[in-house]
Amino acid sequence: MSRENALQNKRVIIVGGSSGIGLAVAEQAASQGAKVVIASSNAERVQKAIKAVGGEAKGQAVDVSDEGAVETFFAGLGAFDHLVFTAGDSLHLHDLAATDLKQARRAFELRYWAALAAVKHGSPHIRKGGSIVLTTGIAGQRPHKGWVVAATRYLLELLGPTSGRA
Repeated sequence: MSRENALQNKRVIIVGGSSGIGLAVAEQAASQGAKVVIASSNAERVQKAIKAVGGEAKGQAVDVSDEGAVETFFAGLGAFDHLVFTAGDSLHLHDLAATDLKQARRAFELRYWAALAAVKHGSPHIRKGGSIVLTTGIAGQRPHKGWVVAATRYLLELLGPTSGRA
């Protein structure tokens, strides 16, 4: 029995798709016939990712910490099927007392406010039956002693289920 490929000819937007998990998602989606658009803060890495993904992959440098840039990016895309948000620097968690608050603020900016902006400005363009995937990384599963990781979970609770799936 053959199974229809759910990503064939679907348009998948991957914010943070130039490296790591995002790049792996882009490569896998493209290999299943999706039309991939990669957004990342570094134009050079976006171009390298487009080459690595191949096919019809496209991409654009976007400063996701700038809501206006995020809004402009999504306004120029038109309709799409799936939004995947993987943007964020690697978290280097230490004991809470030794935490660099500037670094922590930047991480929160990317992992919460940038994700919220992507969902706010991207969701109106998602076709019926589409999806939003937000990643948190390992800290969401195994937070460092003294930390509480709740930002992405809060965002999901705020949005609620979008297509009958929790």
